[in-house]
Amino acid sequence: MEEKRYINIDNMAARLYQVLKDARESMIDDENKVFIMESFSDELLEEESYEMAWRFNSNMKEYLHKPDHRLCGNFNNIDYDYPYHIYGKVTYDAPLVNAMIARLDDNEDSKLANEDRNFLVDWLFETFGTWGISYNFQDEISETLYVEFENQ
Repeated sequence: MEEKRYINIDNMAARLYQVLKDARESMIDDENKVFIMESFSDELLEEESYEMAWRFNSNMKEYLHKPDHRLCGNFNNIDYDYPYHIYGKVTYDAPLVNAMIARLDDNEDSKLANEDRNFLVDWLFETFGTWGISYNFQDEISETLYVEFENQ
């Protein structure tokens, strides 16, 4: 059974791929270039970006089904932010948000549902940015390099 799409998976994966690729490139120097390129190939980054996109999809499903749509430390609020996508202004409209959630729960493939999925990808990046993703991935590269050079 296919998991329901609450965000545009391909859009999210493409953006995550670029974040991971930029993080990898920032770690490359002449001394460790070959090792990093072998260990963190484009194929691996693409695979990782799709896995992360599906995790974000699951997280979005959980977030949208919370009674108050709140996340700890989250200053953006979908009940206020989503109406801008429809009305062009920020305003509180829980019924509008609930209608969006119902479309996504039904795995609807309408123009509006697909626009909603793209909106939610943008909203995730606007809300949380990319620093944590990039930083965590650079930590993974650093740890891999450390282990590799300790073994030499």
